[in-house]
Amino acid sequence: MAYFSLSILFEAFEAKTKISRKAYEHRIVLVQFPAKPDKATLIEYCKQHLTEEPYQTTDGSLDFWQVSKIIDCFELVEEVPENIHTPLEVYSRYFADDFNSTREEILEKYFSDYVYEDQEND
Repeated sequence: MAYFSLSILFEAFEAKTKISRKAYEHRIVLVQFPAKPDKATLIEYCKQHLTEEPYQTTDGSLDFWQVSKIIDCFELVEEVPENIHTPLEVYSRYFADDFNSTREEILEKYFSDYVYEDQEND
């Protein structure tokens, strides 16, 4: 099994209406796969392992964070001396100054050089 770093853009949604809150967070998550995963495997992994329960915000609404875009996936190391429980979040950045931006605006501003290309619109 090899370790991979997933660079992911999360988007906040209002739980009841499923409407975007236009709030975004970039996370880097350490994961393990036998080989570099394809797009379908990454999407399924995110659905199974990177979902969160809704939580109550200060304005009383219930929100949840969801994977909005897989920015990159790259192999880190092939072997680690100790078994690390994955997925393991190793970095997180909330884009507080970009509230009400679209996902495309966030991607263009912060990830204009991202290498993981999708084959279809998502």
